[in-house]
Amino acid sequence: MPVLFAPAASDFHAQHSPFGAFASFTVGRHGQTGGFGLELGAPAKQDVYVALVRGNDSDDRNTVRALPFYTGAQNGGAEAYTGAATTKNAPVLWNAYAPDEIKREMGFATDSWTTNGGLTFRLLTPFGAVPDPLTKSDDALRAALCPAILAEVTLDNTAHEGDAWAFFGVADADPLRPLSDVPGANLCGMARETCWGFATFAADDVQESQDWNLQEKVAGASVTVPQTVQRLANRGGLLLHVPPGESKTFTVALGFYRGGVVTSGVSASYLYSRLFTGLEDVLAYALKNADATKRIATERDAELDAAPLNESRRFLLAHATHSYHASTMLLHDETGDLVLSPRESCHRPLWVVNEGEYRMMNTFDLTVDQAFWELKYHPWTLRNTLDLFCARYRYYDEAQDATDPSRPRFLGGISFTHDMGVANAFSPHGYSSYERPNLDDCFSYMTAEQLLNWCLTAALYGITTGDRYWLGLRHDILVACLHSLLHRDGPDGMRNGIISLDSSRCENGQEITTYDSLDASLGQSRSNAYIAVKTWATYLALGRCFHLLGHDEAAALSEEQAALAAQAIASHFDAKEGYLPAVFEGDNPGNASRIVPAIEGLAFPYLLGDRDAVSETGPFGELISLLKTHLATVLQKGVCIDTESGGVKMSSTSTNTWMSKIFLSQFVAESVLGVRLADSVDDAHAKWQTQGAARNFAFTDQVTSDDGTDLGSRYYPRGVTAVLWLRPR
Repeated sequence: MPVLFAPAASDFHAQHSPFGAFASFTVGRHGQTGGFGLELGAPAKQDVYVALVRGNDSDDRNTVRALPFYTGAQNGGAEAYTGAATTKNAPVLWNAYAPDEIKREMGFATDSWTTNGGLTFRLLTPFGAVPDPLTKSDDALRAALCPAILAEVTLDNTAHEGDAWAFFGVADADPLRPLSDVPGANLCGMARETCWGFATFAADDVQESQDWNLQEKVAGASVTVPQTVQRLANRGGLLLHVPPGESKTFTVALGFYRGGVVTSGVSASYLYSRLFTGLEDVLAYALKNADATKRIATERDAELDAAPLNESRRFLLAHATHSYHASTMLLHDETGDLVLSPRESCHRPLWVVNEGEYRMMNTFDLTVDQAFWELKYHPWTLRNTLDLFCARYRYYDEAQDATDPSRPRFLGGISFTHDMGVANAFSPHGYSSYERPNLDDCFSYMTAEQLLNWCLTAALYGITTGDRYWLGLRHDILVACLHSLLHRDGPDGMRNGIISLDSSRCENGQEITTYDSLDASLGQSRSNAYIAVKTWATYLALGRCFHLLGHDEAAALSEEQAALAAQAIASHFDAKEGYLPAVFEGDNPGNASRIVPAIEGLAFPYLLGDRDAVSETGPFGELISLLKTHLATVLQKGVCIDTESGGVKMSSTSTNTWMSKIFLSQFVAESVLGVRLADSVDDAHAKWQTQGAARNFAFTDQVTSDDGTDLGSRYYPRGVTAVLWLRPR
């Protein structure tokens, strides 16, 4: 069964989104707005109305009970046109259900609310394997890329002798339009311009209702008096009639559409706009194919239900999945200048995952972690991203010693940008929207880490999918990456396998890591335990790639560097205290910090099938044993287990913790090192999302470890690292 929430834990926002449309219907927070959002980094600001209207036996008035997804405001609107207040703000007969009157359940592809009055509201967001647009017909692509989700509104009126109505609608800032106005569409519903809308097929038991005083109009529902349609109004919805003694389920499609070129820097349109003519076409298609959609959603729910996970983990994976899809954008390259696909192909796919609230495009330190998800459901998107980094977002630099005030320069090499742009604007060749020189923390360069990320992601794609042809095409890039890594280790004769130099692009600053807003323990890239183990894993991954390509010399060099790195990392282990310092530089404040992500890099050789490399009896057994001891040391209350919440802290010296990275480290701890965390840890993490302030923003990655207060990375996609929990051990 989907995860069932206690009343106190059911009050949180979740995103509900189609694949590749960068769109979300966000709902769930009590007494707050949400609704339809297209290309937003936060919940929309619409009242969402899901209500039950029933005749009152004591008098002639109807009573209305509603799910608490609205603010309660009922402002007029006619005075903007008349110059005088002509609407009344008299009390309307709406009464929101209390938390203990609602049962909320979330599945992998569903989210539902059932009330004790007979009203059920269910959202379905099916997903699964997505076909490569280069290889499938348009019919197959329409089924996978239709930018719509479904809602089911069920009203059980079997125990009542009077008429009843269910109502679904929204209040937006701008006027809505009734879809019954569209000739030949046979739709009833509401839309905002041509951007988004909701509809069901026209029927005798369905009415559109649109008015400034919408709540009052709905409260006056009647079988004899039709609802009014005030086309100037910004509030509207569907009134769904259920006669006495009957129960009905109404299917409503919630769709999005944005046509034409939607990006700058690189001209691209949504690929779905090549498959559907407009919003009405999307809504009609979604309704006609509702049965298939519901079947897929049921299959996904069953998949998660069958997984051997505790309830908190099932929720965290489902919640993260919803937010990942909300950030995805599948585009069509309008000009073909990027040459990511054959010029003669009908579609030229361009894949983007937006970075949640920040809206940065294909942030590479997210791509490497979301790769686990994409390899499971649509590996071609990973190939597409890697190719785009090569085509437009690689650069070449020198390396420099940031610990020397004179900043001596050395050979550098190839690397890749932090991201590809922001807010639908692709940044220029070789530059991100984020990175700047002369900084020591946030917004500095992540040159070394992004170099590691390209290598690891390329190995994951090429090896696990068996796409040796693609690896062969990228042979020269792989060789350039190997030599770039060598140069960042240091000059000839001084190398130990650990990155000790920074990019010259930093000028008078220093390189940072993906943990940019953390303290010294994880902030800097140079001589960092997290980066060091990830570098070791990268050399192993490169070695595997070169062996497959028959490049024995490069493979041997990669493996030699991996051995040097393992030896150097082990040399910094504090045997007395039983931990690996977060930063190896003795005079650095991070030297005293203990961090969980020191083990993160072990995921990559494990997932690439190199189980000997992560075995205590394998060639790197000393390193693996030391990391296992390190993990046991840090996973203690007051160190990297928060004393108040019981959740995981990334660092002993910071309460700033990151959910997606916790999930990844949990996978490594359990699958690689055989260390199982208590279920209470997962319960704490679920509580952060459902009862901390993060509940206002759907999945939130960056929170305080004591109470789950959101610190950043809201509305975020990277939580799908939790998909690793589904892997058999």
